[in-house]
Amino acid sequence: MTIEQKIFSRRRFSTKRLVSYGFINMDACYSLSKEFMDGDFTAEIRVYENGSVQGRVIDNMIDEEYIPLRMPNYAGAFVGSVREAYEELLLDIAGKCCAEVAFVSDQSNRIAARILEKYSVEPDFPWDDGDKNPAGVFRHSSNNKWFGLLMNINRRHLDKNSAEEMVDVINLKADENRTAALHKIRGIYPAFHMNHSKWISVTLDDTLDDRDVMDLVDESFRLTNDAAGVLNERLIREALDIADSIPPGKVMSYGQIAALMGRPKNARLVGKIMSMQDRFGMHPCHRVVNSAGRTVPGWTEQRELLEAEGVEFKENGNVDMRRFRME
Repeated sequence: MTIEQKIFSRRRFSTKRLVSYGFINMDACYSLSKEFMDGDFTAEIRVYENGSVQGRVIDNMIDEEYIPLRMPNYAGAFVGSVREAYEELLLDIAGKCCAEVAFVSDQSNRIAARILEKYSVEPDFPWDDGDKNPAGVFRHSSNNKWFGLLMNINRRHLDKNSAEEMVDVINLKADENRTAALHKIRGIYPAFHMNHSKWISVTLDDTLDDRDVMDLVDESFRLTNDAAGVLNERLIREALDIADSIPPGKVMSYGQIAALMGRPKNARLVGKIMSMQDRFGMHPCHRVVNSAGRTVPGWTEQRELLEAEGVEFKENGNVDMRRFRME
């Protein structure tokens, strides 16, 4: 993976911001030439319509590309300082010209959005230690079990005869009677780092249509769902009773309610209960938000109801939790 790929793989460019930064529209790409390190080097950067970035660093003293920048074995202090300065320039461009996305490929981000819309589940990143391409886990709110693992891996982990390139894949559980047949479909492989008889890896590079991927996600969701469940009447009533105790003008988070129920790790379970509240009568579930103060995606009335009760929102659209969270 190149320096540019590491920095921009999970970012999407705004052409308006590129122009404001100083990039020139060359029809085929947006181009920038910028000196750095007191004019000793020039970075030539091109951003293409598909979001790919190509860069060259020119040594101005000899007017040639500075090759050691791309050679990991060159680890001297001077090479390191040039590489660091170039990365700082790229990060500045990223911060001023891009918006961050959760995953590398467009299809990955579309599938994540569909999962959120259908199941009210967002990915968590349990191994995110600063890696530019962390793996995202999709879990059931009821039992905390995975039904999807989305990651960016070398394609050769799936097919040793393929080209050396990084690709987004999602690991999904499949019917054991179908996995062998699924492996014959282009874009579906025996699961990377998981049981091949029960799990599959699906490439998210538009080999499969979004609808086909979601059919596989739906099957994985069903197969990993705890049939007995933990969503029993007692827990539902307990969560709704706590929601009923929230006065107008205040909010609580899913995590707060879970902690009061003695289940601090089951915030997602509380979210599931709140989404089902209309089955159990009228309850003020609009007063329950996530820990950052974000309202339920797609429920525009929630903000209106809260504002009518005097709850104020910050510029980012989240509830001001410092002022309005019920302690």
